Amino acid sequence: MLRSKLSQVACATQRAFSMSPKSLAAKQMTVRDGLNSALDDELARDDRVFLLGEEVAQYDGAYKVSRGLWKKYGDKRIIDTPITEMGFAGIAVGAAMAGLRPICEFMTFNFSMQAIDHANSLKPVSDLSLRPLVRPQTIGDLPQMHKKIIESPRSSLLTEINDILNRDRVGEIIAPPLDRSKPDKMEAARLIVIRRRKMKKHKLKKLRRKMKFEWAKVRQRREMRKEKAFQAQLMSQIKQAESFNAEQYVTEVLRQANEVPLPRYWKGRRLPAFIIKQKLGIK
Repeated sequence: MLRSKLSQVACATQRAFSMSPKSLAAKQMTVRDGLNSALDDELARDDRVFLLGEEVAQYDGAYKVSRGLWKKYGDKRIIDTPITEMGFAGIAVGAAMAGLRPICEFMTFNFSMQAIDHANSLKPVSDLSLRPLVRPQTIGDLPQMHKKIIESPRSSLLTEINDILNRDRVGEIIAPPLDRSKPDKMEAARLIVIRRRKMKKHKLKKLRRKMKFEWAKVRQRREMRKEKAFQAQLMSQIKQAESFNAEQYVTEVLRQANEVPLPRYWKGRRLPAFIIKQKLGIK
């Protein structure tokens, strides 16, 4: 009996809480704005968090999820990458194993299949998550099986990550530095331009398909208007045929046959019919 009363009180409390003014006044936002707000909170909370992906910085992301983050946190925290999913996914895996908190953004989920090997390589070392971590390990302290995951053609980047992990984290911003040479930046910019052109062509193709559908609807409406006009004309002819009187028709034909036609000319001048009627005295 007591248990049933307690359950009733709990249910009533839960209903009151769900319908409270505070819950009803909760801020509503789209999924994109929610992801952007969560990224902003995490970047502000932890200096080890950084975001990398294709067009996530200056372009604000392909779907505007990272809008405004590059202007707020800069190139050190919001990193544009070339169109190499396997490459920057490997950098993210290596940075996470070294103690950082990367956020890796793929433009669409099917592109993440390019980097599925990195997730598969982590399976043999899943038991490492159960061990207590006293301090973040340096790149040299990691086991041999990890080196193939975090290997990169840029050895300077890994060296700088080691230097960051060995520093005192109090009062300094920790993020993977960008040590890109000018040709690499030019190549990345060229690939971004190519991607934007492809997206523009794709949007134009979608617009043409949409306009083709819209023009089909316009043509259908035109045909419907023509069909309605034809039906209205047909109905008027049917009504006219139903109201036909043979006696009136014969009388009208005889009147037109016996009627003397008006002359078109008056004293050598062509005049309108009503003026000629006035001259002849015909009403």
